[in-house]
Amino acid sequence: MSSSVMAPPAPDGDYRQPQGHCSKCGKVWTLETGQGVCQWCGKPSTCQSSTTQPRSIKSSSRRRQRQVPVKSNGYDHLEGEWLVYYNVASRFKDRVRAQDSEDILHDIILTLAVAERNNGHHPFTEGTMHRIASRCVADYWRDHYRHNNGLTCCSCSKAQRQKCRKDDLYSE
Repeated sequence: MSSSVMAPPAPDGDYRQPQGHCSKCGKVWTLETGQGVCQWCGKPSTCQSSTTQPRSIKSSSRRRQRQVPVKSNGYDHLEGEWLVYYNVASRFKDRVRAQDSEDILHDIILTLAVAERNNGHHPFTEGTMHRIASRCVADYWRDHYRHNNGLTCCSCSKAQRQKCRKDDLYSE
């Protein structure tokens, strides 16, 4: 939408009526005079010229709400290899339920530390760390599924699975 409107011509064909936007609310309007009460906000205001831009309506209170400081969990103050573990784990914490994100963060950091300790003299690259972290997330979802859905067929014997398949007992 343009910042100005074309005013209808006066009876004598003059197009110089004040037109533009309200200096208070920024809405576009046309008046017979350059000052008056805005028909939208009801406040005394001047009709700004059409060459100026309308006022941007931004509340400082809304801006402050958007700039909420990030809640620190204390892990970002780590040093050395622990900071590397945290940086890798923080990329994976959003892949689980929100209430368990801090738990998975802690689990991934500890799993990475144990894996590097047991690694011997082999290189422990960032790609390896990402693979271990993704496995921790997969294990989380596997455990979550088992807790919510009970036993799976992998806990049954081969004979029991064949019996379930033959008699269609999967729903039980």
